[in-house]
Parts: sequence; C-alpha cells; structure tokens
Amino acid sequence: MLRAFPPQVRFSGLSLSYNVSYAIFGGLTPALISALTPRTPLAPAIYVSFTALIGTIALRHSPEHG
Repeated sequence: MLRAFPPQVRFSGLSLSYNVSYAIFGGLTPALISALTPRTPLAPAIYVSFTALIGTIALRHSPEHG
C-alpha cells in the first residue's frame, strides 16, 4: 500500500483509504445485518464469509502474491 502513493502525499493517501473503507464497512455493517437477520439468522455469518471471499480474491490478484 505504501508504494501506491508518492512520498509527498503518502500519509494523506493511506489515511483517506483507511477511513473511507472503515466508514463503508464499519458504518453500513450494523444496518445491513439488522435488515438481513429477519430473513435468515445466518446473515452475520454470510456477511463475514462474503467479506473474507472478497479479501481472498483481492489478495490473489495483488501483484506481490499473484
């Protein structure tokens, strides 16, 4: 991740990336789980599994591990 930004803006770039992803996943997760739980009690497990799958796919396609 450090190589994604030039040194002059590295702190700002990493900070923005981290905070946007934290806001999306941390902010929307409780609402999403609350909305899906009445349909299936396995909603939290499905959400965690789906998120882990997305992370695994992203890791497999990253240049360092590809």
